[in-house]
Amino acid sequence: MTTDTRPRTPASSVGRRLLELAERDPSRPAVTSRDGSHGWQTLTRAQLCARVRHAAAVLRSTADPAEPCVLIDLPNGHECVVAVLAAWWDGRTPVIVPPGATDEERAALFRDTAQAVPGVSFSDEPLRPALGEPPARPQGPEPDVEAAQAWHLPSGGSTGLPRLVPAAGSALAVLSGHQLLLSAVGWSPGVTQLVIGPLFHAAPFTSAFGGLVAGDHLVMPDRFAPAVLAEALENWPPQWCQLTPHQMSLLAADPGLADLLCRDLRALMHTAAPCPEDVKRDWITRLGGDRLYEMYGSTQMIGVAVCDGSQWLTRPGTVGRPFMTQVRILDEEGRRLPPGRQGEVVMRSAVTRRLPAALAAGLRQHRGGFYGVGDLGYLDADGYLFLTDRLDDVIIVGGANVSAREVENALRKHPGIQDAVVTGRPHGVLGEAVHAAVACDPARPVTLQEVREHCGGLLAAHKVPVTVDVVEELARSRSGKVERFRYARLDSGT
Repeated sequence: MTTDTRPRTPASSVGRRLLELAERDPSRPAVTSRDGSHGWQTLTRAQLCARVRHAAAVLRSTADPAEPCVLIDLPNGHECVVAVLAAWWDGRTPVIVPPGATDEERAALFRDTAQAVPGVSFSDEPLRPALGEPPARPQGPEPDVEAAQAWHLPSGGSTGLPRLVPAAGSALAVLSGHQLLLSAVGWSPGVTQLVIGPLFHAAPFTSAFGGLVAGDHLVMPDRFAPAVLAEALENWPPQWCQLTPHQMSLLAADPGLADLLCRDLRALMHTAAPCPEDVKRDWITRLGGDRLYEMYGSTQMIGVAVCDGSQWLTRPGTVGRPFMTQVRILDEEGRRLPPGRQGEVVMRSAVTRRLPAALAAGLRQHRGGFYGVGDLGYLDADGYLFLTDRLDDVIIVGGANVSAREVENALRKHPGIQDAVVTGRPHGVLGEAVHAAVACDPARPVTLQEVREHCGGLLAAHKVPVTVDVVEELARSRSGKVERFRYARLDSGT
C-alpha cells in the first residue's frame, strides 16, 4: 500500500479531521482489528467516520452535558478507537483505563488526582452497543469544540501503582505535536502502523491516534501471540511500529516472526523501558542503524530525547539528544552539573509551560521552569543523554549509594539469568540491603550462592545481592514494564 503524501489542510478538531479524511478517500482502510469472536475486521475511513458520528450522537443524547469526561475501559480494537474518537467528537475528554482492572487498581488510578470517576462509560448501556454497526443513514452532530484536556492516561506504574495523568490542550493540538515527534523517529503520514501495545499506555496511544488523524492505517491484533501476529504481518505488512524492549525480545526469539515484521518496515521505535544491550544490537543488525529509533520520555510529557541506532552505536547506552526540549542535570541542591557528572534529569519544553497545576504538583519542580520525574543520568560533551538510575531505585546500603540498574546489568550477564529486577529491603544493621528477583529457566534455576559469586566478580561487596527470589518470569504491568514495587515486599525471599 502506498503512503498518502498529498498536502493536507488543517482541521479545527479531531472530528473535522476525520470528516476530511473520509471525504478525501472514503474507501481507504483506517483500522483493522481482531477480536476472539469475530476475527479480523477492517473499517474504511468512511465506515470509521460513520461509527464515530453515531456513537457521538448516542453519547450526546444520553450523557449529562455537564459531564466533561467519558470513561473508556475497552481492549484494543475498533470499539476502543471509536469510543475515544466519539468522546472527542462530542467535545469531551476520554479517560482511558485498563480493561478488567481490579477495584484496587481502579481506585489507585483516581487517588490523589483532581479527576473524579466519570459517570459515563462506554462499557455501559446504551453506549457500548453504539460502538458497532451504525444505522443505514447515521445521523449525528457536527464535531464539537474540543475539551481543554485532551485525555487522561495512567502513568507507567513501574515503581508503584499507576496514577492518571492529564494531557493539557485540545486533542488535535496535542496529537499534532506528537506527529512532529513521530516524524523524528522514522514515521511519515499515511503508513500502515502496527499497534501492539495497549491503548491505555501513553506511547501506543499517542502513536496510534497521532497516526490515525494523519491518515495511517492502524493494524491492531488483540493479543501478543505468534499465530495472531503472523496473520497480521502477512496480510497487512506494517511500515512503522512502536514496541517495548520486552516485546522486541519476544519477537527476536522467533526469527521467522521477526523477519515478517521487518519485511516492509521503514522504522521501528522503542520506548517505555531501558533496552538491554544485546537486544538493541540484535535489532540494529536486523534493521540497520537508520531504521531503529529510541525515544525517552514520560507519560507526563515534560520532554523527550531521541536517537537512532547509528548514534547509539557510537555512544552505547545513550537514549539520545533532546528533541524540542531543554535538558539539564542537577545536583541535590538544584545546581547545574557539567557534562559527565551524574545528577537528576530535568526538562523544560513547550508542554511544561502550560502544565496544569494539578499535574505540576505531582512532579519534581525546579528553578527556571524545569521539571523532573525522578530519573538520574548525565549528559556527555555533545549533549547526548545517558540514564543511570531513578531516585527511588537508589539503595542506600550502610550509607553508600547502590544503583539498582548497575546490579541488574551485572545479573543479566549470568548465562542462566534471563532477566532481573533489583530493589532495597530493610536491614537491621545496614539500613537497606540489596535484593534481587531473577527470571530463569525453571529446569535450571540459579542458587543464591551462584548469584553472589557471579556478582562478586563484577561488583563491590556492598552491591552484591543479600537475598534472591528465583522466578519463571518477572511481573509486568499491562504496559509491559516490570512492576518493581512488587519485589520490595517482605513476604518472600531466599
